[in-house]
Amino acid sequence: MATFDLLLRAATFALAFAAAAAIVLRPGRAIAHGHAAFVVGGIGAFMVASAPGAHQALGLGAFFFNAWCIATPAVVWMLALVLFGEDARPGALHLVAAGLLVTMTMAGDYGRFALGPLEAQPAVAQALFVAGRLGAIALLLAACWQAVAHWRADLVEQRRRVRAAFVTVIGGVFVALASSEFVFGGRGASLEVLVPGHLLLLALAFLLLQFVARGGMESIAASAAPRPGAVALAVVRGDAAEAALAGRVAEAMAARQLWKRERLGIGDLAAELRTQEYLLRRAINRHLGYRNFNDFLHDYRLSEAARRLADPAEAHLPILTIALDCGYGSVGPFNRAFKSRFHSTPTQYRQVAAAKGAPPRADSGIGAVSR
Repeated sequence: MATFDLLLRAATFALAFAAAAAIVLRPGRAIAHGHAAFVVGGIGAFMVASAPGAHQALGLGAFFFNAWCIATPAVVWMLALVLFGEDARPGALHLVAAGLLVTMTMAGDYGRFALGPLEAQPAVAQALFVAGRLGAIALLLAACWQAVAHWRADLVEQRRRVRAAFVTVIGGVFVALASSEFVFGGRGASLEVLVPGHLLLLALAFLLLQFVARGGMESIAASAAPRPGAVALAVVRGDAAEAALAGRVAEAMAARQLWKRERLGIGDLAAELRTQEYLLRRAINRHLGYRNFNDFLHDYRLSEAARRLADPAEAHLPILTIALDCGYGSVGPFNRAFKSRFHSTPTQYRQVAAAKGAPPRADSGIGAVSR
């Protein structure tokens, strides 16, 4: 059985690295490609790093694969941010977290076996290793949360399916791998447990290779691209029914000011318009140019808030009053959304508008039909 397990490891390694290479070599690379290639290659790195006798056979090469394997949860976290965080990109904090995770876990891992700088401090090494494993699990769970947090508000059908697959793979496979130390301890799992697990990883690597070969990464990268601004009706699709529904959405939001309702969700709007949620998602996404329902609401709310903040007749009103009138439940979320949109706080925006004597802003123009 040990020989069979070794063959499974070799096959999984080959398929995982073939899939990672295919991702990197695909045309039209986006930022998601590099992170996805690292994560998929991490499956192959795990098969090498966890193999019996890997350090004796590979020397420093085993150190490289071990570092890759340990860094994978941090890159999974970054990948989730790229795919599911609206217009978000990993920054210095994410790289520092990945570096700390690798340094802490590897120092603890080698120190447990009287190797490296902590060879004389096994208790410290064990504590660092456990902390590193817990950190890896926390990052993987954070990635899963990033995928499910705004699932309901996501208007892109492809990305909604990717969210489900992401949580299934990350939650079911990567978390299990990161947790194995707590389940089996330093002795590791028996072959009776390893072989079925490695068969599952082999199947996953094969499916990932097939997914990449069929252009799956291109569709994922497209769903993660920065959204365009709102577009005119009937420009994106010629579907009359969808365009008509988009027109009803724009009319209802403007005439009845539904966006003023606190906690208005996609289901609430669908019920208000007496349509199905999936049809409403398509109409807003394909004809109004939005990928996220919250962004759709923010455009109405923030445009109205900016108009009122720039209006001298409303200069006496507290910012909290304007925020509540525009559908925000408190001033905190309003301030964050406003600063993200206009790159200044509401107070600063009002002061600049007053100094310039600016007239009230026009409406957002959402849903304007092209002529």
